[in-house]
Parts: sequence; structure tokens; C-alpha cells
Amino acid sequence: MRHILIFDNDSANLECAKIVLGSQYKLSTCSSILQCMQFLQTAMPELILLDLNMPFMDGAELISRIHADPRTEHIPVVVMTGERDPEIERKCKEIGALDYIFKPFLPDDLQIHIEQVFVNLERAGFFDAVDEQGIPEHAGRDPLTGVVNGESGWQLMDERINAGTPASLLLVGVDNLKVINNFYGMTTGDNLLKMLADILKCYTDAEDVLCRIGDDRFLVYISGVNDKNSIGRKAKGIIADMQTRLAEYHLEGSSSVSVGIALAPYDGDNLPLLYSAADKALYHVKQSGKNSMHFFSSVSTEGKGGIAGLDDLYDKLRRSDVETGSYILDYYAFQYVFNYLCRQAERGEIRLAALLLNLIPAESHLPSTEEMDKAIAVLDQSLFSCLRRSDVCSRYSNRQMILALPNTSAAELQPVIERINNDYESKMAGGKIHLQIYVKDIGGQAAQ
Repeated sequence: MRHILIFDNDSANLECAKIVLGSQYKLSTCSSILQCMQFLQTAMPELILLDLNMPFMDGAELISRIHADPRTEHIPVVVMTGERDPEIERKCKEIGALDYIFKPFLPDDLQIHIEQVFVNLERAGFFDAVDEQGIPEHAGRDPLTGVVNGESGWQLMDERINAGTPASLLLVGVDNLKVINNFYGMTTGDNLLKMLADILKCYTDAEDVLCRIGDDRFLVYISGVNDKNSIGRKAKGIIADMQTRLAEYHLEGSSSVSVGIALAPYDGDNLPLLYSAADKALYHVKQSGKNSMHFFSSVSTEGKGGIAGLDDLYDKLRRSDVETGSYILDYYAFQYVFNYLCRQAERGEIRLAALLLNLIPAESHLPSTEEMDKAIAVLDQSLFSCLRRSDVCSRYSNRQMILALPNTSAAELQPVIERINNDYESKMAGGKIHLQIYVKDIGGQAAQ
């Protein structure tokens, strides 16, 4: 269904257009310049039907703005005008409009006119053009990164997977984007997203689909390939390339990329199932320290009569990211790991230190929910960057984190505590929520 944006401050005209065109086309409407410009920041219609005479801005000026923006310059515009001027056709061509229609319009005239506009565009091959990724150029685009937006991307992927060919779906997330936005500014966060989009383009070709589906997430649909080795190399390449780019901007300790992977038809033979599998795989990565990749494998043992090989299980279970960065688990999973480590410590097999980190507001300061959310997000990021790969931590509440540090005694913790505290305070940049840290040797004496 073709998508039309109708821009008119006359509510009667808008209602008439909805009644006449609503059954044939997807319609969006706006009645002010501000609404129109905001709409075009997030959506990409295939035709704009625009009133030439609007208050506060001449329609010709708005058309000029639309065609001056690389994201919207290709959108054809049909003007609506009440002027019965013989020169109207020349004027429309001068301002870059495709066609015009007189107001007030009769319903049949409007319907026939718009149908003919789309027929002419199709005959001219307007809707057949594709970009370097093999995606139709009229497809909706994400205004920030230039890749296909979620709505258009989902439709394209759905068409491909319904063809029944092997495929892989990569759900790629920027780690700690909220922290980046809070501390380095939205411009830095936007640049990270554009950086990742450019990297992902290098790992796709004309048969694949790349789209942005949320604030920090992209989907990459690889057509015709579901081999773990091949797809694993792509995912690791994406992660490594992002680390290289982050290092160039001195942000390598602040952000990273996590990738969840699902394979068709093993993990799903339709797009909703495949996406669900990739989402669960990405969740596993996020819970296991980020900056890594993971294959969804809930049905991987079914083809072997319920028996998996040790090598297969090792590949699925082992963590393949960098050497630093603690495991971040949910509280219930942390309990099992913590109890296991305690038993080892009590038997004298390892040394173990436990830490409780509290977020404490400065005296007489009552923090907002937003401040507390920001502080705990920063603490998450500090723990990941400051601790070892063998360390384990979990969020106990919205202002507490609990840590288990194997092969560490309380006497060895001072440099670790200072590193965490300094990293946290530097990222908070003078904030009024500070860290209070308690330390305990398992089997020893508690100390503050």
C-alpha cells in the first residue's frame, strides 16, 4: 500500500482526502509546518500532497526545504492550490512540484488524479530503483543513519524468509548507549550509531537487508547463508571493527557492540520466530558481559536425538569477548554462581572477596528517578570496564550492586576499589550520587 503524506491546514480538505483515499493508500496528515518537518524526520512517504498557500510559510519554500534534504529530495510532491492561474503549471515546475490539483476538489477528481500520478511514477521506473544494498530507494529510511527503517526492513526481510532459502538474522546492539548520551552528549551517541551503520554496510551485499529497529539496535538479514562458521566470522568482524573505531575516538572503554544470532530454518522458519531467537541470544550476551556474540541454540540438539557433542556445547557456552569485563548476571543466576564460589572458598580451593556497592545521595540531596537510573547505568558500565573477566556481579536493587571476586582477598582490594570509584566519579562528572563500598572476605572478618 502506497504511503501519502497530506499537508493542509484546512480540516475539511483533510477529512475529504481521508474519505476518498483512505481505502487505497496509507495516509498520514499534518496541519502545520512543524508537524510536517517532524514527520519527515522519522518517516518516508512515497508522495506528498501539499497545500501551496499555508500560513507562516509559503508552500514553495517548504518544497524547497524538502528537496534540499538528501533524505527527502526524491519524494515527489503534488501541490493543492485554489489559484486558477494559467501560469500555475509553470510555477509548479519552477518550485519542483511534480503536478498540481485545484481546490476545492471533487472526490472523484482527487482519486483519479492521485491514481494517475502513481501510474506515471511506476511507468517511469521510480519504484524500481534500488540502492547499492539492493533495497528499493523509495523504502522508508532511518533519518539518522540512512539505512532502511524498521517498518520497511521488516517487510523486506519477511519477503525474503518466506521464499524458504537459508538465512541468518543478526540482532546488533550498541552497548551503554544511554550512558554515552548522558555523559558525552547526544551528538556522540548519534555518531556511534552512524559509525556502526557504516560498519554493518561492509558486511552486507545486495541480497541482504540492513535496518535500524530502535534507539540502539540494528537487524542484519544475511540471505542464503546459515553456516555458523561464516556467520560467526562476520559477527566477530563487526565487533572488532567497532572496537577499532571506538579506540580512534578514545571511547573503547565506554561502549562496545553485542550480537545475537539466529539461523533459518533451524531457529525459526518465519520472521517473528527468528527475531525472537536472535533477541534471546542478544539477551544472553548482555547478561554475560556484553562485547561478544552468541548463537541461539534451543533446537540444536534435536537433530542429534537429544545428544550434543562436547565441542558443540563448548562453543555455545564459552565466552568469546575480550579479556576484561566482569560477568553481569541477573540476581537469581548470581546466587548459584556465588554459592558455588563460596563452597570453593570454604574448602580452601580459592580466595574469594564479596563487595556490596551502594549508591548514596549527597547530604540533603533528594535524587530523581532519572538520576538514580543514570547512576546505576554508569555503575554497570564502570564495573564492566574496571573488573576482570573472571569476576561476577549482579544488580540487587535500583541502587545496589553485589560483586564476587574469586582469587582475591580483602587486602588486595584497595586498588580495585579505587579504580571503580575513580571511574564512576569521573563519569558522573560532579554528580551528587556517590559510592559506598563494603567488603567481606568469605570466611573472614567483615570490614567497611
